[in-house]
Amino acid sequence: MTTLKIRFALVAPAILTTTLVLSAARAFAQTEIPAAAEVVAPAEAAAKPAAPAEAPTPAPAPKCECPPPCPPPPPPPPVSPVEWKVQSKGGLLITGGNSQSKNFTFGVNGFRKEGNNKVALEGGMAYGTSNNSVATVDSTTKEIYEVHRDEVTSTNNWAAKGRYDRFITKNNVAYASGQAAADKIAGKTFFGGGQLGYSRQLVEDKWNIVVAELGYDFSYERYTQQPGQDVDPVVIHSARVLLGETLSLSKETGVTASVEALFNLNKEGKAINASDGTTGVNAFKDTRVNGKVGLSTNLWKQLSFGFTFGFKYDQNPAPRPVPAGSPAGTHWPAEYWSLAYAQHWDTLTEATFIYTFF
Repeated sequence: MTTLKIRFALVAPAILTTTLVLSAARAFAQTEIPAAAEVVAPAEAAAKPAAPAEAPTPAPAPKCECPPPCPPPPPPPPVSPVEWKVQSKGGLLITGGNSQSKNFTFGVNGFRKEGNNKVALEGGMAYGTSNNSVATVDSTTKEIYEVHRDEVTSTNNWAAKGRYDRFITKNNVAYASGQAAADKIAGKTFFGGGQLGYSRQLVEDKWNIVVAELGYDFSYERYTQQPGQDVDPVVIHSARVLLGETLSLSKETGVTASVEALFNLNKEGKAINASDGTTGVNAFKDTRVNGKVGLSTNLWKQLSFGFTFGFKYDQNPAPRPVPAGSPAGTHWPAEYWSLAYAQHWDTLTEATFIYTFF
């Protein structure tokens, strides 16, 4: 019994101590201890300010519909190339022996087109002489006792013309032109003037180009003076109509044709009427027609051959000059008054070589 009491007295303090330790540990475990990461040393806590409270997360911004990037600027319009073309032509005919004559022709034409503007220039001349046999006859025996040759100018004309075209559209054109010319054999020492009007391209296809023009023509004509008679110059105001065709037969060969008509609108008070020899020509009684047909074909590179036929009609032709070599005072007799005026028709046929510079 004594032994049991001693053993209880020794064990009881140990059990009590163990119970108190366990109770203290349980209480310590229930106490909230800050995480190690959150524990700050007192020195660091004093040096580092407290972090501000975290701001609330803002709501997402609405999507912005940004405009698409600007398209690139359109390319500049293509620059119209400048078109140039210059040609010259010439022909020569000389005969000897029984027939003695010299004839030559020369011409040049060209144009420059840039954008809606076109300028064209052309000029030409023809000159020819012939040595004609003239016989001297004995008035008594009627026998020829002498033969000699007289040189006579048979062709003597020139012309120059300039024209400006303004393209309103591809097929519609306003034009203005000026010209100067002379034809002494036809009795005109000078004639010239200007034109204004409208040109319309009627047809354009692989083979044909057809053009029609309508406008106004102003003409001034000065004539060869007659012995003992002053021939006054004449001013003519006319309506102008033209129809032209360009036909391509092949890449190398083409045909051109045109006809122009001028109808006088005014009374030509100073003009001599070729139908009866009186002074004054009424309106629409001095109609003039100019026509031309031509064919050209390329021979080699810039060298071509051309053949043209031109004609002119004058309803009231100019007074005919007295033939060269006539004695002083020679004049046309009244009974042959019709011989005192040039013929109504003139024609010109040419076969020439054409050289194109560019």
